[in-house]
Amino acid sequence: MKLKFKTKALITFFVVSATVMLWNLHVSAFDGEILVPKALKEGDTICVLSPCRATSFRIKLFEERISEVTKDLEQRGFNVVTYEEAFTPSPLGLGDGTERVRADLFNKAVKDPNIDAIFAIWGGYGAMHLLDKIDYEAFRENRKIFVGYSDITAISSAIFEKSGVITFHGPMMGKEPNWKETLCFDNLFDMLMNPKPQTELCNIDDKTSFKMFKSGKCDAQVFGGNMCLIQCLIGTPYEPNWKDKILFFEEIGENDYRIHRILWQLKLAGRLNEISGIIIGAITPNEGETEEGLLNACFDVMKDLKIPIIYNFHSGHIPNTLTLPIGAKLKIENEKVFITQPIVE
Repeated sequence: MKLKFKTKALITFFVVSATVMLWNLHVSAFDGEILVPKALKEGDTICVLSPCRATSFRIKLFEERISEVTKDLEQRGFNVVTYEEAFTPSPLGLGDGTERVRADLFNKAVKDPNIDAIFAIWGGYGAMHLLDKIDYEAFRENRKIFVGYSDITAISSAIFEKSGVITFHGPMMGKEPNWKETLCFDNLFDMLMNPKPQTELCNIDDKTSFKMFKSGKCDAQVFGGNMCLIQCLIGTPYEPNWKDKILFFEEIGENDYRIHRILWQLKLAGRLNEISGIIIGAITPNEGETEEGLLNACFDVMKDLKIPIIYNFHSGHIPNTLTLPIGAKLKIENEKVFITQPIVE
């Protein structure tokens, strides 16, 4: 009886192990190669999509603004597609019951040969709900341009980990603070339409230089985005590999002690010891707080790190945000940051 039980247990163990291995292969075909999306050109088609859930307020906003978003893109020479099913309300609260719909529409845009780029119209909440439903193999095969930030960090990070395709932490046309801005979209489309072997990044709003909390040099892939979403991915199958990478993060609406606590978690989890450099993006303070206070919360946690740390990097929840290609190779050289590879082809 004992032998029979052990045999059954071993068979069960091997079946479960094989299932897990096959699942891992299914969700992660990425072999370490950096894949570059195709350059955007006039006449191409952009899908304006909402991967995040649509509240009643946002549905109203969509109805008011989609015609102007479409007009702006058409004036730049593009065709525009919208999947209005993604803007369907649900009475089910935070989960809202539309995860499958939003994921299917995202996958549909990825697989549609007539769509060349996917632009998130806004962030918000709910992108994480899509991560186990996205077809990463299809994204790897089709290499569509994907643009967004804030809550969209969850999807960009998962694509970085599972597909190896460069995505773009860039402005979103449907909501403040990017609504009606020009510089951020000029910067975005320059990156998407004009392949370059190397690009020096610089602040596009006030032309101020980047600053260094810790001097040094490094060459590595960049990953990251919104700080809270980076934190939320830890321990999931969609958490990016931190080793020898450059961490970029930005944040809005968090108190200094919360930023301090998040960074302490990253430090205690060993993540900050794995990376080669840090770029601190825009950290927008709450009323009654200052950017200096939020930066000091970051610096306190980072003071013992022996890697280059850049700040005053104007990318995040600000009107004219600088676009950053997630997954691309960067070089930090004192106060300068360079993209050291083509990010479209």
